[in-house]
Amino acid sequence: MSFTIRLITQADDLGAICAQMQPKLWGSDNEMTSYQPTLLKKFLAAGHLLLVAYNNKTIAGAAIAHELLHPAGEHSLYIHELDTHPDYRRMGVASELMAELNKLAKDRGLTEVLLGTETENPAANAFYNSLDPYEIEPSEIYAYKVK
Repeated sequence: MSFTIRLITQADDLGAICAQMQPKLWGSDNEMTSYQPTLLKKFLAAGHLLLVAYNNKTIAGAAIAHELLHPAGEHSLYIHELDTHPDYRRMGVASELMAELNKLAKDRGLTEVLLGTETENPAANAFYNSLDPYEIEPSEIYAYKVK
């Protein structure tokens, strides 16, 4: 099955996109969060990226990413989220999204693609390992609430 991958812009119908990007439509085993048109517009206006994989007019998968620039020139594309709708898993959606993200990174002169996933997610870890990452080091990630 082939999917159409689109880089979403502020000119797209963000309401229609957000209507399909709702947790109740993606299942309880997916970390999909409720997309909102006003927040998506702000996200895109800040230069962040949303790629959507379509099967006709149905969203089969999506990825959100940000460029991370470093003063030493090691510019990266950080993939914050990569989701595949349960009806389209194991059909190549994630592979096509990752290929397009890699192409975008290359076209923008970025030097690497970064992402992370939970250690308890064997399917995601197997997929990301299959992409032949050049380096995997144990690390800790910390999150702090803004006070």
